[in-house]
Amino acid sequence: MPFQAAIIDLDGTMVDTLGDFVVVLQHTLTDVGCHPVEVARVDRAFIELTVGKGTEDLVRRSLAHAWGLLPDDADVTGALPQALHHYHEHYPRLNGQHSEVFQGVPEGLRQLRDLGVPLACLTNKPTAFAKQLLERKGLLGYFDQVFGGDAFERKKPDPLPLLKTCEALGTAPAATLMVGDSSNDAQAARAAGCDILLVTYGYNHGHPIQEVPAVAHVPRLDQVNWPAVLGRANG
Repeated sequence: MPFQAAIIDLDGTMVDTLGDFVVVLQHTLTDVGCHPVEVARVDRAFIELTVGKGTEDLVRRSLAHAWGLLPDDADVTGALPQALHHYHEHYPRLNGQHSEVFQGVPEGLRQLRDLGVPLACLTNKPTAFAKQLLERKGLLGYFDQVFGGDAFERKKPDPLPLLKTCEALGTAPAATLMVGDSSNDAQAARAAGCDILLVTYGYNHGHPIQEVPAVAHVPRLDQVNWPAVLGRANG
């Protein structure tokens, strides 16, 4: 069965958003009273290993890292509501200001649309922030649907968001290709019954993405032979 639609992740797949996360989180940590030395611990290297499981998880782990505690420590849990409040205040203002679209992404999306493939963006970032970022980066118009981590009861790597996105696209999971950058995406895709194509430049928690089974591992979205992949001509 050829693929009839594609679901594409956002952070680490289409846009390098680490800079946004660093700036927003450092503002957030300052607002909750962290010392500048603690704030500085939440840098690009830490975020690259941490991002991908939703806003609450990211903020919780950032607080814990800044304070040298475990994420489920009582001090971290107690500070989390206030930190999330400040995070959601800062993010809309800074969203996209310190991020860049990965090379080849607009061209790859254009190739897919030229082939008539319906596209959905599925991310663990809140839906409003995802739509805002896609619009600011000139990518929103490629997508028929955009769903964030608050759109469904559970987030990736749970399969539910993929299953719900397939429903919205009107395609069966087996006929829908997931495009992502991490084992989170791959785990969700496998559990939902979707195949996965992985980019090699994203955020995979410090592990080589080539170790994760996929239809293909690609360095750029505009270098994919989309007719062959969508038709499954190469396996």
